[in-house]
Amino acid sequence: MRRAGIAAFCIMLSGCSETLPAGAAGPVPGPDPRLAPAASPEAGPESARAFFASYPELLLGAVAQSCVDPGQALVRPSEDEVRCESLPPVEAAAALILEFDGTVDNLPRFVTSIASRSADGGYVVTADNYIRVPLQAGGARIVRLPDPALNRVIRDVLERAGGRLL
Repeated sequence: MRRAGIAAFCIMLSGCSETLPAGAAGPVPGPDPRLAPAASPEAGPESARAFFASYPELLLGAVAQSCVDPGQALVRPSEDEVRCESLPPVEAAAALILEFDGTVDNLPRFVTSIASRSADGGYVVTADNYIRVPLQAGGARIVRLPDPALNRVIRDVLERAGGRLL
């Protein structure tokens, strides 16, 4: 039963992914500060966006403070972006590696990203969720699984933080 579930998960994933070029995704940073963070993909079409009149420092800080569980890594590729990267359960990681010709040297990660960019009269914040699967051939496969319930929660968080949904 468990294998059937993993197989179904892999089949579902294969239709929901894009590939990043080899130079666009490096190793997931760990405790060694010399490792460069992986490049962020362009936000998906389902990503929540909100306008903030002032810089969303508290929102970015709250995301950073919540990324403290075992298997999670906080990545801050720039002052305006925070990513929480989490290791998936062993079975899911194995299924992702097998489905997408991934590597065991750099495991798949569930990624939650909050990025802010300056906009006319304020800032636009984009919240994005995806799975990054580093590939044996280099680069990474970005897998997006639409989740309406998660999207509602994220939109609610953006509004409660003072944003106006776009």
